[in-house]
Amino acid sequence: MKTLVVDDEWASRGLLEQILQPYGECVMAEDGLQAVALFKEHLSRGEPFDLVLLDIMMPNMGGQEVLREIRLIEKRIIGVTLTRKNNSFIVMQTCLDDPKCLIDSFLKGRCNGYITKPIDQNELLDKLKKNHLIETELSP
Repeated sequence: MKTLVVDDEWASRGLLEQILQPYGECVMAEDGLQAVALFKEHLSRGEPFDLVLLDIMMPNMGGQEVLREIRLIEKRIIGVTLTRKNNSFIVMQTCLDDPKCLIDSFLKGRCNGYITKPIDQNELLDKLKKNHLIETELSP
């Protein structure tokens, strides 16, 4: 699984990398602008991200805006109707329990899920297992 972790907090990026590295490559972005550039670059090379973990509140470009831009990039580059099979699985991260923000993420941005901070490793891995992004057990 190839993952793009987008968070302006160094500690959050480090924790997510530690959790996800056993399952595949992790690429880090410190803000929304860097995330959009990395996403576009990798997709253009035919090396899309399977998973994007996207913080909602960031400087330069917030998570909601990044989410909308990622979906537009996918549509432009892939050039077909997006389905779960050909687009990235995007999980929004938030420390806010704001229903409006979450509704916007799902309905307007087409994210696939959300998790709240502080990140709970078991909750994250369970979400990834349920959505067939990782296997139940790591292979030796």
